[in-house]
Amino acid sequence: MRRIIKIPASAVGFTALGVGGILFSLLGLPLLRLGPGGPAALQRRTRWVIHRFFKGMVWFLSTAGLFRLRTERLPERRALDGTLILATHPGYLDVVLLLALLERLTCVVKEGIWTNPLFGRVVRAAGYIPALGPESVLEAGTRALERGEALLLFPEGTRTDPHQPHAFHRGAAHLVLRSRPPVLPLLLSCTPPLLAKGHRWFEIPRDSCDYCIRATEQLEVPWSDLEGLPVPLAARKLTRWLEGRFNQETTHAGHHAD
Repeated sequence: MRRIIKIPASAVGFTALGVGGILFSLLGLPLLRLGPGGPAALQRRTRWVIHRFFKGMVWFLSTAGLFRLRTERLPERRALDGTLILATHPGYLDVVLLLALLERLTCVVKEGIWTNPLFGRVVRAAGYIPALGPESVLEAGTRALERGEALLLFPEGTRTDPHQPHAFHRGAAHLVLRSRPPVLPLLLSCTPPLLAKGHRWFEIPRDSCDYCIRATEQLEVPWSDLEGLPVPLAARKLTRWLEGRFNQETTHAGHHAD
């Protein structure tokens, strides 16, 4: 019986995401542009609307029984200014959950969303970063961190298999090397998997999923091991170190759950 309720709830959630985005682009965004201030004020207002909309979606989907959301040691948003947030990416809802919990995050969005005639207007107004190439993301991410924004990045680049070791692209390491920001790992897990890579919207587990977002301590980057190295070699070495730290934390969490 619970599964009968969950599948329609999933359909409503996906429909609300699409229809809500279209209505906001066509009706809400023009109204926000009428408010005082320039692009920075519009960005704050747009991010606030996205935050509240996703917060409502999380409430609806959790009430319908798709998942139980819990957090561990998640800092207050104001403590994350200027921080590079590196998050694991087990499911489609990860971005929705993080933007619902933490207002005013700067995100990297796929090129297809950025160039979409409707959704592209929203992400541009929100001041998000388009994934139009590694160097453009690196430059825009560096500027965002220098402005004191909290930058969310999925270093694996896509939804990943929770049963496999974490394998990162080097973009996160290059950002750390260039900006030297505080680095906060967020370990996301969902048991059983929900809307993981390859899953379709109607493939919903029978029981409610345990969706956990766990923050660890900020990373102490081993700068002494990286000094004097050519940037490509330093980025490669730092990427391996980041993977090791994340895999260690994930293994520890798995043993603790057992």
